[in-house]
Amino acid sequence: MSIPPNSPWQGGPGAGPPYGPPAVPPSGPPPGGLGWQPTPPGPPGPPPPGRGGNGGLLIALLGGGLVVVLAVVAIVVLVVQSGDDDGGGGGDDGGGDLQLVVGQIAGGAEARPFADGSLAMARPGVTSPVVDVYEDFACPHCGTFDRMHDPLLKELAVSGRAKVVFHPMVIFSTSNQPAHDNALRAAAALRCVGDGSRWLSYQDALYEHQPASLSSEGYATTDLVSYAGPLSLTGDDFTSCVQDQRYAGSVNTVSQGYISSGVQSTPSVRVNGRALAQSDTDSPDALRRAIEAAS
Repeated sequence: MSIPPNSPWQGGPGAGPPYGPPAVPPSGPPPGGLGWQPTPPGPPGPPPPGRGGNGGLLIALLGGGLVVVLAVVAIVVLVVQSGDDDGGGGGDDGGGDLQLVVGQIAGGAEARPFADGSLAMARPGVTSPVVDVYEDFACPHCGTFDRMHDPLLKELAVSGRAKVVFHPMVIFSTSNQPAHDNALRAAAALRCVGDGSRWLSYQDALYEHQPASLSSEGYATTDLVSYAGPLSLTGDDFTSCVQDQRYAGSVNTVSQGYISSGVQSTPSVRVNGRALAQSDTDSPDALRRAIEAAS
């Protein structure tokens, strides 16, 4: 069974899964102008907690100082919260009442969420290269990609050598269960996190608790609420947002837009609009070379 163009994966005998970069990537920028649009940052506020671990982004506050340490196996970044994002990001916000807050990463980089569910990490003024990452939280290879490349992507953003834009989506069709519903619940829950730095930490938590396989039930709403506890996202509005799946309809709409733009597998990576081949994402060194070549 072949995968119809510009449509989510249907599955079936002989059909390959819709994850991993396409064998022959499309050329040229995606229709619709997908990508990060810079807007002014807001005022600073208190810092959120974050995740540590080898190769992850550890968000911490050390004596009120701002220090960036780039190491071989770890990136230590201090993050402080900033004010409301009144620049938006375009797209359907699925409810119109989510407060978007820009996370300020030490060294001058920002974590800016948008109303369409995407998030950009970049230093202000950095315009190229733009690295767009399309991800489905039920996709096993997306978890592998995150573990392999997340430290590099955050390092490049913090050091001002790239804009990295995460695009959560659902690549699976409704007939492919439970993968479709798992992915939808996770992406809709992430939309309930309006703070940029907490968004990144919650994304880390989603990958840490990824279902074991495509046939495994996962991401129950009660679990999705519990993942946010260490991030101080315990308010009634966040809880009800996750439990009611407030943004599920918008996630589906945005996902269809990405698919129509040519995203037919996850993870998919585009650098300045050009889709990368699998050989470009086989290792962090290969991905770094592909990104630097577009600078």
